[in-house]
Amino acid sequence: MKKLLNISVLLVLILITGCDSSHVDCSSGPVSLAFEFVDQDSGANLFENGTFDRTKPVTITDLNQNKVIQSIYINSNNLNRLNLLVGFEPGTYNYAIKFEDKVAFEVSVVTERVKGKHCTNTVLKSKEIKNATYAEDKNTGAFKILINTKN
Repeated sequence: MKKLLNISVLLVLILITGCDSSHVDCSSGPVSLAFEFVDQDSGANLFENGTFDRTKPVTITDLNQNKVIQSIYINSNNLNRLNLLVGFEPGTYNYAIKFEDKVAFEVSVVTERVKGKHCTNTVLKSKEIKNATYAEDKNTGAFKILINTKN
């Protein structure tokens, strides 16, 4: 009986001291967008089918600061997508995406802080894709930039 009492007291102490929600450690990753360049007629990925050259970089320019922030090659993880990391901080971000002279579009993103029960996260509030026709893939969340390859 004494052992049962000791175990009960120990369990009560663990529950009282171990459930302090102020010690929850959480963070969200940066807000990001994924883009896939596809043929508007066939839906084929233009990097996969060889229309776009993987050895040439896609350039991302921060239009707020008027400077190139990234030049990347599309070939990671065989997804053939451009991942644009917007950031952790709330704000308005404007980018130009260019690949050779074949594709150029702009993305405007607004992020905000959302306070939850235990965490504060930066989330996408709105986005606008300019100078391109696009469709959002509901399965992957990627934006398919539709390119007319017949011109």
